[in-house]
Amino acid sequence: IVPFPIEGDVRAWHSRPGVWPSSNWFSDIRSAGRGTGGATLAGYVNEFPKYKKGTIAIAGLTSTPMTHCRAAEGEVNWQSVENLKAAFPDARFVSASTVLGEARWIKSAEEVEFLRKGVKIAEITLEAIRKTARAGVAERDVFGEMMCANAKAGGSFTPMFGWISGPQGRPYHRVEQPSFRKFADRDILSVEIEGRWGGHIAQIDQSFAINAANDGLEDAMKLAYEAFDRTLELLKPGTTMQELANTATMSALGGRLQAGLGFHGRGTGDDGPLLIAGIPLKPEIAELAIVENCSFAVKPSIIFDGVAEYCRWGDSVVVGKHGGIRLGTRPQELIILK
Repeated sequence: IVPFPIEGDVRAWHSRPGVWPSSNWFSDIRSAGRGTGGATLAGYVNEFPKYKKGTIAIAGLTSTPMTHCRAAEGEVNWQSVENLKAAFPDARFVSASTVLGEARWIKSAEEVEFLRKGVKIAEITLEAIRKTARAGVAERDVFGEMMCANAKAGGSFTPMFGWISGPQGRPYHRVEQPSFRKFADRDILSVEIEGRWGGHIAQIDQSFAINAANDGLEDAMKLAYEAFDRTLELLKPGTTMQELANTATMSALGGRLQAGLGFHGRGTGDDGPLLIAGIPLKPEIAELAIVENCSFAVKPSIIFDGVAEYCRWGDSVVVGKHGGIRLGTRPQELIILK
């Protein structure tokens, strides 16, 4: 809980008082009972009566194209907001999402370096898959090795691993945890791997094949690389989301393979905009133009003979003056685990 007054010092509440490692940029940190956000802020406003009839903006009350992109109805505790409204009937309550979304849209040089460190952590986590995933190995054993590698690399917990595994064309889709099965010959494994550093969340995407690549998989991955590279080239100030989506929309093998752009912001939270391959963009997103030092996860996905999520490859990037800059270093490759 952190109120940001227009004037005066910033105060915060944790479950325990005192400076924590995560909060070393300010010093006035007090304790609050768990689950008492509304009551705590009501006490703060009563301490400063001038706010009782003011405008109070609440972070996460709504979503915008730039922030809370997966929470269309916001992420704030409903009862806390109701308690504040009841306590201060003369105050005007609005959402802070628009202001904060714009503030987070452009990354500082320090934030970009935090994201770069996050990508490095994700790449180290990927190597745990390369070393351990084989036919006959339990998915959960591999997942455990990934968590261990992520922690040893310095990652903040808990990272998200978007997990797609199983027979090519019929996998368990993005369950964010492994199934209870063992990897089998010619399985596909496509993983979104987060690396978190200092509260900043980077992401890479990679597809693996167990023992051998299935029909069309090598060609599908090549199309994903091309869609990524074309998107990266266009990631320069002034480019709109619709232009990015258009440049990544491609086909091969007489239309059997189709590429679409998966894409979303990267930073300290659920940053937008969110582009999902094959879904038309809303006008407010389609017309949104990027600026220098925005940061995104760019992750084209492939449809093969009508089968969605056939494979994927992606990286976290930052917008430069003349095009996108990858924050990762790994090669574009289909990794076959034997």
